[in-house]
Amino acid sequence: MPPAPYLLHVNSRPTLVSAPTWKKFYLEEHLPELINTGTSKTAALYEEIDLPGDRDTGSQRRWLAIYQTDFAEPLKSENAKNLTWTSEILSEGGKHTDVSIEHFDVDTRNYELIQTYNPKGVGEAPAPEILTAEMHPNDAVDFDNWYREEHLQKLSKLPGYRRTLRYKLGPKTHLTKGDVVPAFLAMHEIDDVVKALEGKELEETNGTEWTKKVLADCNIFFARGWKLVGTAGY
Repeated sequence: MPPAPYLLHVNSRPTLVSAPTWKKFYLEEHLPELINTGTSKTAALYEEIDLPGDRDTGSQRRWLAIYQTDFAEPLKSENAKNLTWTSEILSEGGKHTDVSIEHFDVDTRNYELIQTYNPKGVGEAPAPEILTAEMHPNDAVDFDNWYREEHLQKLSKLPGYRRTLRYKLGPKTHLTKGDVVPAFLAMHEIDDVVKALEGKELEETNGTEWTKKVLADCNIFFARGWKLVGTAGY
């Protein structure tokens, strides 16, 4: 089964509750509710891992929830109207409480799938780790050609590489942060991100003239690593 045509990407950090409580809320309440209402087909929660070298994104949001969905704007879909937006877990006292913006700092984005690169024919099981690349090129055509004609083939040589899903930014949500949001997102599924980035294969991948040209052309480039915490809908 191919991946869904759209992605809801939610990068967050808790502000009123502890990290363990935030994780419990996602895994036991929030992810299952988006699946049960049909807002999302599958969902996965990842926690950020530190990458080698200086890769500061300026973000303290170290949790990433990704929802495969059939809707370009899933939170505006009819299905989403059935979301309760209440939680027993976030109250940390066993009573229902409304899930409000006070509980978290969040950046929520809609994306549309533009390419699936799957040379090994892996299935839809969630990857144990992912490397995300957010990029905002000046020359979108050259950027796309670089990915399709060179970059993905070289990335596939990294140890533990599985596949890549590439997306373009969709309609903004009321929780999308920033005046300029990177137009493109790539999710590289890898068994062990740090091991892959420390291998000699990365030098060859990033050392081509085309790669240097594309990176120099990008106004924004954030690379972040994530480790799987839990899923729903798989």
